[in-house]
Amino acid sequence: MQLDQTLIQQLPTSYQVEHITIAPNITLAPMAGVTDSVFRRLMLSLGGCGLVSSEMTNAASVSPKLLKRHRLLDYLPEERPFTMQLSGNEPEMVARAAHTIEQLGADILDINCGCPSPKVTGGGHGASLLRDLPKMQRVLKAVRAAVSIPITLKFRAGWDETSLNYVETAKIAEEAGIAALALHPRTREQRYTGEADWSRVAEVKRHVSIPVIGSGDVKNAHDALWRLHDSGVDGVMIGRGAMENPWIFLQIAQLRRGEALFAPTPADKYELLLRYFTMCLETMPERLALNKLKQLIGQFQIGLPGSAALRGRVQQSRSVEEARAHLDSFFAAYTREAELTCV
Repeated sequence: MQLDQTLIQQLPTSYQVEHITIAPNITLAPMAGVTDSVFRRLMLSLGGCGLVSSEMTNAASVSPKLLKRHRLLDYLPEERPFTMQLSGNEPEMVARAAHTIEQLGADILDINCGCPSPKVTGGGHGASLLRDLPKMQRVLKAVRAAVSIPITLKFRAGWDETSLNYVETAKIAEEAGIAALALHPRTREQRYTGEADWSRVAEVKRHVSIPVIGSGDVKNAHDALWRLHDSGVDGVMIGRGAMENPWIFLQIAQLRRGEALFAPTPADKYELLLRYFTMCLETMPERLALNKLKQLIGQFQIGLPGSAALRGRVQQSRSVEEARAHLDSFFAAYTREAELTCV
């Protein structure tokens, strides 16, 4: 659905997480294995993103020794306001981790009650807490007592269609002192299949007084603003859509201003992939940087003939040089075509 400019101008552009203003109110979702500092800074550099978050971090791994090893909570000043996300199911442990996160300088602490991964739910974390709301409540209250920074909650609609408890979860969270909510309206059982039912997000918004952010199936700028309008929520969170189209935040800002949406050329896409790869190489071992490129290109909308073959070649690459050569040779043809067109 597309909105006319009159309706777009009536949409909210910010929301408050206690004393912190999130503007614009379109944010990057935390994604395990994806939203490290490099990816976050890449998204912010393109414009239009109001808030970024660390990857989900197990509360048990938040100690000085382990933080040096996994570096999941590393960030740079230009990423502020910055959220750090925790998972866990033992109130005292999560509270201790939350205290450490506050000392690390996080602006906001997010608790994950939505991750559907069997690795996470098998340990009683993430969406598993939706099956034990009293325990979730104890975790939230323990964390609230341990820190002074705002706390938010990211959660799903329920474990499965027979146990939809998203409204109850939202009310418990508000009562526990949570400052804002982000709902991905699929169940844990759905994982990322089927459609995200945003009527559930709208329902949560009607039952609580704190800001509500919706997440799920936002593929383009028109989707984002339609969701914001139709559900009446305070903000929109984008995850996989930002991997597919990193310019989505910029395009949403342009749509708000009534401008033509940026349409990346092959040269723009080539430059972005190279910039991301270079940023990775500057901050991590070559093997990990190569894996990061493979991960992004698996989702990235190249949208050109031969894209599938390029993905296959990059993902089979065994060295930085090999992957770079595949990118160079693929995009060179489009660069030459553009040069000839301009002559």
